[in-house]
Amino acid sequence: MRGITERTPLRRSTDSIDYIEFASLLRSRRTRLRQFQCCVCGILIVVFTMALIVSVSYSMSQTNSTNPKHENATSPDSSDNALRLGLALGSISHAAFSSTASVTAEPNSILISKEDINISTKHLSQMEYTQALRAGKQAIKDHLSADVIAAKSPLLPSSPESRHRHAVSTCSNVSALALAAVGEIAATKIIEKMRSTHDEPSAIDTIFDSGWLPKNVCKRYFDRTCKTGKYRTIDGSCNRPKNWGASMKPFRRALPPDYADGIESPRKARSGKELPSAREVSLKVHKPSASSNPSFTVMLAVFGQFLDHDITATALSQGVNGSSISCCSLLGRQHPECFPVQVATDDPVYDLTGKTCMDFVRSAPAPQCKLGPREQLNQVSAFIDGSAIYGSDNETAYNLREFIGGRLRMQYTPDNRTLLPPSTNPNDGCNREAERRRGRYCFVAGDARANENLYLTTMHLLWARQHNRIANELARINPAWNDETLYQETRRIIGAQLQHITYREFLPIIVGNKRMNEQDLRPLMSGYKKRMHDPNELENDPTIANHFATAVFRFAHTLLPGLMKMTDAEKDTPSYIELHKMLFNPYSLYAEDGIRRSVSSATTNVIQRYSTHVTSQLTNHLFEDPMANFTVPCGLDLVSLNIQRGRDHGLPGYTVWREYCGLRKVKTFDDLEDYLDHQVLKQISDLYETVDDVDLYTGALAEIPESDSLIGPTFSCLILNQFVRLQKGDRFWYEFVEQPYPFTEDQLMEIRKSSMAKLICDCSDGITQIQIQVMRSVDTDNSMVSCKDIPGPSFTSWKENYTSNLTLS
Repeated sequence: MRGITERTPLRRSTDSIDYIEFASLLRSRRTRLRQFQCCVCGILIVVFTMALIVSVSYSMSQTNSTNPKHENATSPDSSDNALRLGLALGSISHAAFSSTASVTAEPNSILISKEDINISTKHLSQMEYTQALRAGKQAIKDHLSADVIAAKSPLLPSSPESRHRHAVSTCSNVSALALAAVGEIAATKIIEKMRSTHDEPSAIDTIFDSGWLPKNVCKRYFDRTCKTGKYRTIDGSCNRPKNWGASMKPFRRALPPDYADGIESPRKARSGKELPSAREVSLKVHKPSASSNPSFTVMLAVFGQFLDHDITATALSQGVNGSSISCCSLLGRQHPECFPVQVATDDPVYDLTGKTCMDFVRSAPAPQCKLGPREQLNQVSAFIDGSAIYGSDNETAYNLREFIGGRLRMQYTPDNRTLLPPSTNPNDGCNREAERRRGRYCFVAGDARANENLYLTTMHLLWARQHNRIANELARINPAWNDETLYQETRRIIGAQLQHITYREFLPIIVGNKRMNEQDLRPLMSGYKKRMHDPNELENDPTIANHFATAVFRFAHTLLPGLMKMTDAEKDTPSYIELHKMLFNPYSLYAEDGIRRSVSSATTNVIQRYSTHVTSQLTNHLFEDPMANFTVPCGLDLVSLNIQRGRDHGLPGYTVWREYCGLRKVKTFDDLEDYLDHQVLKQISDLYETVDDVDLYTGALAEIPESDSLIGPTFSCLILNQFVRLQKGDRFWYEFVEQPYPFTEDQLMEIRKSSMAKLICDCSDGITQIQIQVMRSVDTDNSMVSCKDIPGPSFTSWKENYTSNLTLS
């Protein structure tokens, strides 16, 4: 109305006619103007994109011949003189580059004191440094150009491939870090080639200050001066030397990687030929076979996945602005980060869909601030600290808090139950328009993978409710405590409970009581554990091992049954749901009995027997649309992805890990006759050229389990090694008195009453009885009991000024 009253007062009928004609003309002109503006905007976007590529290309092609020991080269304020990767990814290029590239940084300098580094005495010559910088810049430029091309053929948002990328969630700032790593890898290649030509020693592990990273990244890798606080940091920093175990750092290597080119190309056979297709290995060795292990429930696998997400999150390579890269594109040209799984023409599933490959993008390379082979990035803290509940970065942690009473943010249902906060992102790979119209959304939690399956979402909800329950209790006991104190104290208790349940209920089933006792890993009945002061700190480095995250801790995929029994308590009638229909489908939790049915199902269904066999729900239907009815399977194959990921990471073959674990060295397939399932060994020997070519994942799953453990000796050894490190190498381990802020003995006695059964009783809806050990099936030694009869911790000993019996001896 403002346009009428202020500009065109309607006083006479003739004025009205004139006004209508004028308005019509004005609309016509506005339409043409909008068309012209859209055209100009389109041209500007194209010009801007081309200018960006040209600018990056030009900046990378310039190499200043100035003496690399220029006095301003290493000044903290000389960021304008270096090609830096930005961590803010809102721009079109997903990496903000300076237009004034330079090579004037001093070789081997990293903007922190050499005393704090102490990792290398190797040096590069001026020529080597200049050549390395030039090669790195060119590699980054080529990578950016490939990103622009890949953006033309993105993954379909509702496809299984797209859901898989959401399931393996990658942080937004990974792209910039990965680009710096691309440069470091190229620099490594050129210097190693130069040195091999002149028969000189390798330059691997030489500190390499490219200037491509913000200085705080490298400082975080090497700094020993981090001050330990009263509580854990959210990202796991300041716990161990050099920030071991912190988020956004490379995985640890127990053995040198086995890359085909020694630097980054995926592993090949010893002969130099390609290994058998991961899909072929899956079809012939890991085909489904009905079995069951009646001793253990699906809750064992559910807790294992929740724990896995608390300590590992491998970052994947991304395209422009964090977009997913399509690796089975019809355009012909592949992105350099593509490593698709080859599919045979007679594939029983994919042949029907006309697919010739399974989409697979390599894990993002991790910057190391030094020369070396390709490493991968762990996005979460290694420590068992509840990061799946709270997040591994400050922004996530902040967004999950209510900032009242120390509680986490929740949403309320009409019947006054609490659920996790809603995810209102329509492109999160889970939310659906039909559900949004009903006011139902997927959820957000400390880990972005929380919606991957119904059981996992339920586990996230239970632990979030547990946090708020304990926070409310602490607030009642200590009314003077503010929100921050309540939050941190509750988070500290939750982390301790998660550690206790892991080592008391979960780990003994996996590796057996004998191995737990040998390594003194069992929680104590009273008192404190003595922290080992090993002069060789590396033996207690808690950083997650690459092989652990990539192959070893994926053993539970073989335990999952294809059909899950769900019982209606009111009608007492069972129904069955296919496993793949529980993926990205958490909406049943909105129902009044949703949590009860999910918990009951997880604690009554039994697992499959440990073997190489995996249900077709995971090998043919992975990440299919759970709401659709397909006559032809069109999902992904989890086993193929696992095997391919191991090759992508350059994991050495199975026999190398056997030897690493002190098992008998093998030279031929016949040498494995007494250790592997006979039929599976025959299938493996038909596929692989030599026994040394066998993938770790496949070989270890084929092993005959040890007498008192769930799994075979190789996986037992590697899992045990990691969990020893996670305990001994955690300064804040709940049973240690030698930490900045230890629990009192009275508080430890209460924490030791924690159990998964009691947590379920306290935090679920409608569960009134359950077996005491929920990861084990009900039997005479593990009978169903009333929730009221299951002991749980009291929090009286957390009352301020409570008289404790803390001893420092």
